Amino acid sequence: MKIGFISAAHVHTSAYVRVVKADSNFEPIGLYDEDVKRGKGFSAEHDIEFFNDVDELLSNVDCVVITSENVNHKKDVLKAAEHGIPILCEKPLSTNVEDAEVMLSTCKGEKVPLYSAFPVRFHPAIADLIQRLNRKEIGKIRMIVTTNRGQIPPGWFIDPLLSGGGSIMDHVVHVVDLLRYVLKSEFGEVLAFKGKNIHPDIEVEDNALLDLKMKGIPVTLDCSWSRPKSWPIWGDLTMRIVGEEGVIDVDLFSQNIIDYSNKTERIHMIDWGEDLDRLMLRAFYQELIGKKTILATGEDGLKAIEVVEAAYESIKRNERVLLR
Repeated sequence: MKIGFISAAHVHTSAYVRVVKADSNFEPIGLYDEDVKRGKGFSAEHDIEFFNDVDELLSNVDCVVITSENVNHKKDVLKAAEHGIPILCEKPLSTNVEDAEVMLSTCKGEKVPLYSAFPVRFHPAIADLIQRLNRKEIGKIRMIVTTNRGQIPPGWFIDPLLSGGGSIMDHVVHVVDLLRYVLKSEFGEVLAFKGKNIHPDIEVEDNALLDLKMKGIPVTLDCSWSRPKSWPIWGDLTMRIVGEEGVIDVDLFSQNIIDYSNKTERIHMIDWGEDLDRLMLRAFYQELIGKKTILATGEDGLKAIEVVEAAYESIKRNERVLLR
């Protein structure tokens, strides 16, 4: 299947290109980037063709992965929909609910499949967690404590005009989607707090705490960029699910080899677990040949951004916000 990429803006683009180049189901055709210098540099580094014209790229592929800046997701999705090209869009789907709804309605009208890039759904620990919860190993769930903390990302991520926000925009969506997928339930309300306590010179929040409710279950989420540059791994995604009869702890990025490097004079944690990007992109291919998978849809992306938007509204109003 011929696949193309729109933009090299996102840090995940390199991993996605590496995966499709190693997968015989895909034929990587090339990349378009409105930032020509960035696009040409990325294409040369990864040995794929650079396209100066997005329409030319989309006319030569069967599907596309959109990895542009957050605020550009809407225009890039609508452009791909014009060509009738199935789309996998990097998270967050958009920076606001209104744009996400336009994206979904346009793709529906054009009969174009739209998917959201939430690779953590594919972690084997999540499949095991679902089985344990289905067996009611810990009884009725009473509380959930989650984290998605990381290092501050580079470049446009800290520019509100391109990112749409800081750590809330960047990290909330992963945990929201994961809990929706695991528990088959929706969030009903959110109370959020944010700060700029770690990197005071940036224009967006670098730390935040969300107090959520999901069908009466209290959920907390620390989505901060609180890991220093010297941290041995980019960050974490953890969940502690407290039930009446037990507790389940989930740590999705704890399968590591510890590397003590004299060259860099640093300690690095090298992940040896499943390649979640590979599993997600394999599911994208399977969906396009008619096989149902757990790949997140555009609707899932919309639900995640609804919580993000409500979190920012909660901070603005300094009160709990009910989700529709």
